[in-house]
Amino acid sequence: MLVSVLLLGALGGGLAMTYAEQDRLEAPTAVSAKPLSPNSVQIGWAGSENVDSYVVTVGQDRALTTAVSTEVPATGTKVTLTDVAPTTPGTDRFFRVDAVRDGEVRSSRTARFALVPGPVRGVKVTAASAGGFRAEWKPVDNARQFDITIARNKSLTKAASTVRTVGGATELVSKGLQPATKYWFGVRGVNGDQIGEPSKPVAFRTGVRESSFRVATWNVCSEKCSGYAGRARTMAQFLNANEVDIFGLQEAGGVRVGAVTNSIFSGGSQGFVRADGGAKARYIFYRPELFEQLSGGSFDIGDGRDTTWAKFRVRTTDRVFYFVDVHLDNGKDKAANARRARETDRMLAQMALINDTDKPMIYAGDFNSGTHRPEDAPGVKMRAAGLANARLLTRDVTNARINSGHTFSTSVLASGALIDHVWVTPDFEVDSWSQLVRITNGRYTTPVVSDHNAISAVVALDARSVSLGAPTPTQPLPATGTAPATPTAPTAPAP
Repeated sequence: MLVSVLLLGALGGGLAMTYAEQDRLEAPTAVSAKPLSPNSVQIGWAGSENVDSYVVTVGQDRALTTAVSTEVPATGTKVTLTDVAPTTPGTDRFFRVDAVRDGEVRSSRTARFALVPGPVRGVKVTAASAGGFRAEWKPVDNARQFDITIARNKSLTKAASTVRTVGGATELVSKGLQPATKYWFGVRGVNGDQIGEPSKPVAFRTGVRESSFRVATWNVCSEKCSGYAGRARTMAQFLNANEVDIFGLQEAGGVRVGAVTNSIFSGGSQGFVRADGGAKARYIFYRPELFEQLSGGSFDIGDGRDTTWAKFRVRTTDRVFYFVDVHLDNGKDKAANARRARETDRMLAQMALINDTDKPMIYAGDFNSGTHRPEDAPGVKMRAAGLANARLLTRDVTNARINSGHTFSTSVLASGALIDHVWVTPDFEVDSWSQLVRITNGRYTTPVVSDHNAISAVVALDARSVSLGAPTPTQPLPATGTAPATPTAPTAPAP
């Protein structure tokens, strides 16, 4: 009898516990947000049992310290809010759903969403040069970035490319376009995962190019690699055939073979002349038909390295610029990167003293570094000094995946490891960039003439008429071949 009573008591307690658990107020789950417009969003959730109502709270910070709350009847599991205030630039919004019963409250997790950017209005081109343009538009609700598509037709599908601005400025400077060419471009706002509608395409035409020339740089490996005289003749012919106008050589020989370098690379179909001031295996060659050399020299940058420079005047436009021939320390470890950092600092500081009137500058050479490496001190310092890699300033790029440094094997390495570069100041526009390679049937043509390839760029230094300024920082978006579509608004991700 006692056992039965105990058992009955236990069962009664279990039933009471079950009833209590069933009667417990549960927090809403599966909260989601579907942005609908620049000021509206639909909030949804999985409902709770036996609630009096729900309260949806939306604010601009995760703690919801400044927020607006909306009460929803117990039968509802979604609500559309049509008065969410937009912001400029766009920001993430945070929300929470509370279940309420008899004064008791159970809260969902706090999630986030971004409102749809508003329409882009007032788009206009404010300036155009031979290789680029500057545009502006009115501030856009909820836009923290912008996508810009540039193409050769009004539907933005022909030779189209799309970039995304890094910041939210309502102005764009874009370069690397073809001279005397008609383009169209469109702009759309971006707010996190929300993409706005594209603006109406705007047409413009680039100007006529007044002065452009092809620069190149080549590490020719003269003294430490065998058969230099024969290889040098082939390299010189190659530079002439590619109609280079001015170039710098590295490892071009000092006392022993400097005269050989001067003899072989001078003249040719382009009529090259070696610039005065070159020394210690760094030489600059140019076409006197296009340029007049005004001065030149060479200076030590430490670690047994030196830099050669020359000052030129462009005969057609009277623009003056400096060409700097660079060869930094090699090696892939941290110590080598530190040496290159030190050498770059010295080079930039010395050239700032030489170029004391802030004339345009080209730095070309073997930097023994690039963005493919974990540490790229030269690149960091060149960008900080206001220079840009010519490869990134044009849409016309050839052979960028081929490694610029290699062995004397005929195998073509193609991981995009570029250690040879052309850097320019903002005065220059870049019409094209290419890595000049001698390839036959997918392999380096024999004889392989150096353990580096030549890097080349067509740069422009027109007369001072239109100054666009520095290009707007952007990130390229994948090419689709069509105008960017506006995707449907996705459900907000978990925070």
